[in-house]
Amino acid sequence: MPVSATVLVYGARSALNVSQSVPLLHSLRQQQQCQSLRNNDDALTATRVGSFRLIHTYAQIQDAIHGIIDLPSYIQEITQHLYFQRLKKVFQLGLLPLSVKPGANHTRFEHCIGTFKSAQDQLNALLRNSNYEYELPDWCRKSVEIAALLHDIGHGPFSHTWEHVCEGQFNHEKNSEACVDRVFSDARDNELVALRDDHNGRGVNLIKALILGDRSKLNYVMMQHAYIFDIVHNKVCGLDVDKWDYLRRDNHYLQVLSADEMDFDEVFLNARIAPDGQRIEYRYEDYHKIWLLYLARHRLHLEAYQLPKVLLCNDIFGEIVRRQQPHLLDVNAESDPEEWLRLNDERVLEQITNDTEAQYLRATERIEEANEGRLVRRRISGPGEDMNSNKVYAFYGNPSLRRDIFLQENQQQSTIIEKYFKLK
Repeated sequence: MPVSATVLVYGARSALNVSQSVPLLHSLRQQQQCQSLRNNDDALTATRVGSFRLIHTYAQIQDAIHGIIDLPSYIQEITQHLYFQRLKKVFQLGLLPLSVKPGANHTRFEHCIGTFKSAQDQLNALLRNSNYEYELPDWCRKSVEIAALLHDIGHGPFSHTWEHVCEGQFNHEKNSEACVDRVFSDARDNELVALRDDHNGRGVNLIKALILGDRSKLNYVMMQHAYIFDIVHNKVCGLDVDKWDYLRRDNHYLQVLSADEMDFDEVFLNARIAPDGQRIEYRYEDYHKIWLLYLARHRLHLEAYQLPKVLLCNDIFGEIVRRQQPHLLDVNAESDPEEWLRLNDERVLEQITNDTEAQYLRATERIEEANEGRLVRRRISGPGEDMNSNKVYAFYGNPSLRRDIFLQENQQQSTIIEKYFKLK
């Protein structure tokens, strides 16, 4: 490591505010303490976590997936913003670490940092693999990297679980737009100020459009560089750096899939810019690795994300919040920015801990499968459904090198999850 480098261990948790006597928060504290130990390294820490003093040109962070990640000063400023720091108290996998998989206690903070690095890796690969005549302007590259960093800044407590709690009335991507506006309104670094103010704020406009994956949100036309919309939130074929990071990160902690089953990095590292600059093209010989990616995603849904007990805990949690604290459902970064800052996993659990059914969230062994009782029913799409028609992918190279994919019957159709549980 260079002598001049400063290492900021952003993953460490700050002290919790809630009384140790609150039993529902006990499991959450244990998860956060484990997370803090996993990320904290006193020998490397040079700046207090949460400090807003920007005295370093760059910093480095040790990440479980990417190793050491360099953070330039303008990225440091974003990661030290209170809205971004809030993500340390939002579990990536919702209630899963409290209910079934205690080791999978990583946070949206870590995933966002990792997605930033994944965007850098793909941009570098595109530059390396392409013979494209138009160089991506520096402000565009920074916008892509920042969009990757901030793509999940609008997530509610327990991540996607909160959208279930709000019964579809909350959208974390739309909420991220308001969070991005707040981060940039507070910006001091010259690089961030330029993205906000130069050319009628074209940088911030691009960042928000990239997060939404919606070119129509731009106030201008991306003539030669429309391909960047395939990087952060790819609405055309679904291959983006968000998936690339969360599949690797989630499986690292869940340990569901082998290295061979996760062998799809080359999909992104071998990609290139299409000759017209409108799309990202993938190699024909990596076609089967695209299939591996969607198969991995399906397996994680079946064996972790949508385990029946997890789904029941989500239902119980949602019912309690709607019953005990319905006002929380209306909190977002646009309407109540200060209240939004305080809305995290810990605070919501604190506010519902006295509900009679909250006991099942802290003692899931009291939830047992049965022949009747509480029904959990979900549909999980098959990987053959998730991997869209060949027409949405752009390929390059030798078509004869493409391997055919032979789908088993259960991979072409949805899996129906249907279980009964009793609460002891």
